[in-house]
Amino acid sequence: MFCVPHAGAGPSSYAHWVSELPEDVELCLVHLPGREARLAELPLDDITVIAQRVVRACVDLLDLPFALFGHSMGALVAYETARRLPVQPRRLFVSACPPAHRLVEEPPVAHLPDDEFLTEVRRAYQGIPDEVWQDSALMRMMLPALRADFAAYETYEWIPRAPLTCAVTALGGAADALVPPRSLADWAELTEGECAVEVFDGGHFYLTQARHQVQAMVTAALLSGDSLAATCPNPDRGGQA
Repeated sequence: MFCVPHAGAGPSSYAHWVSELPEDVELCLVHLPGREARLAELPLDDITVIAQRVVRACVDLLDLPFALFGHSMGALVAYETARRLPVQPRRLFVSACPPAHRLVEEPPVAHLPDDEFLTEVRRAYQGIPDEVWQDSALMRMMLPALRADFAAYETYEWIPRAPLTCAVTALGGAADALVPPRSLADWAELTEGECAVEVFDGGHFYLTQARHQVQAMVTAALLSGDSLAATCPNPDRGGQA
């Protein structure tokens, strides 16, 4: 299962998943430039370009059935990646993200000066812990990737194409004001496969507090049919984009 992190985040956002999912499911953590071990690289600010890079990183690892999981902006990247892969995933998990063809337009913030930009991010998303906000050096390191990711999301344009054929599971938080649970069902319009909706307690970053419940649901979905795995002997190497 290839996992794509949310805006500004790196593969460590799924660190706990590596040891907590069963051995039948192997994780490949997508590592985008501009964060964590790739901090010195220039971050990407275009969803299409990001998806193309993820495709190139994944294409040699598709010899076994596989799935994609993305949270928030990462869900949009996972969806656009699935549209471009030569083989469809067995299942696409899209978490805390409105359907790609019905994104809610919010006032753009990526262009704002640093202080104003971070204020808006903190006000709207509340996904960064207080101790991170209080570490000015860490915030300076995170800022380029965070700003690039917001720019990528704000400039994304959905282009009609043939629908996916894979199953889709849309996940969300019951108290997510950014992505109301009622909007998740419209992901069904983007695939010819089945579409399930799963809602958990919490807001936009429900994934942190409901991690174990989400993992149990993901595991059940993946192992309900043929055993799924993704060949990724070295997740850091195989998942770089």
